[in-house]
Amino acid sequence: MATKAFQKIYTKITQITKATCSLKAAGVGYDELATVNGKLAQVVKITGDEVTLQVFEGTEGIPTNAEVV
Repeated sequence: MATKAFQKIYTKITQITKATCSLKAAGVGYDELATVNGKLAQVVKITGDEVTLQVFEGTEGIPTNAEVV
């Protein structure tokens, strides 16, 4: 994986469902890719500073303090 030197890392997930997770984040756009606890995810909804990510491999085993990059 590429270096994380200039990427923002979030560690406070506010909500987790079967296929999505939500967190507060700034400066992100629709369709951007991220990793949640090492699983590939994509931004599918932005409401103010609340961002919802679709986690392609599912959210099973992801804790609320997981690393989101």
